[in-house]
Amino acid sequence: MDDVRRAVRRGVQRGALRALPRLPDGVREVAVALAARVNTGPAVLPGPPEGPVLVVAAHPDDETIGCGGTLVRHARARDDVRLVVATSGESTGGGGGDVAAAREAECRAACRALRIGEPVFLRLPDGRLSAHVAELGARLRTVGAGARVVYVPSVLDPHPDHLAANLGVAAAGLADAEVLGFELWSAAPVDAVLDVTSAYARKEEAMRCYPVALESMDYATAARGLATYRGVTAGLGPAALAEGFLRLPAAEHATVARQVAEA
Repeated sequence: MDDVRRAVRRGVQRGALRALPRLPDGVREVAVALAARVNTGPAVLPGPPEGPVLVVAAHPDDETIGCGGTLVRHARARDDVRLVVATSGESTGGGGGDVAAAREAECRAACRALRIGEPVFLRLPDGRLSAHVAELGARLRTVGAGARVVYVPSVLDPHPDHLAANLGVAAAGLADAEVLGFELWSAAPVDAVLDVTSAYARKEEAMRCYPVALESMDYATAARGLATYRGVTAGLGPAALAEGFLRLPAAEHATVARQVAEA
């Protein structure tokens, strides 16, 4: 099994190297530095990190796609989980007349499926979150007070709202927290995986709560494919499902987020 894992990692590294030239110079440097941390392969977490937990979603459904299985495991551990949704996803196609209201209703239903508390909606503009980083940071500082772990889209995710979410976390100054970046629109370097096989049925139930987004993209299939890949390459077995994260102390995460934003 160790030989198989090493071979898979070598293949992943070769693929990453081929992709690097397509990244902007500054982002490429950060990506290389982060990838060096995970050269020996991600660690398998023995369980979800100890809460309290703050989850930062730029849009409704980020939390479910990126770390829904992990949130189920936090709920089973009776951790305090606070979800902040920066925008209402109003730029999403479909959903009838009031897309924002539809997306917020979907998010509430997804949270019930995940067994976590009611989300906090900030209703900042979808697609223009980068202009509201200070406001986001101030709200996260209040809602996230005392959080020991923060989940946010990976700092290397290409969506500008996802980078803005990272900058909001940086601005919040949650110094005692560890930040775990999860994968959404692209696979990213990860240095930790959590087995979510037992929680995945609940995650899929939550993903089905988002029919508006599913009209335009079958992200449920994509998420399962990535979870299978993470489970297999972590050596958890052929039927395992896992979620991957890049872990950074809050201060280091803030530095990296600002480097990416300036690149």
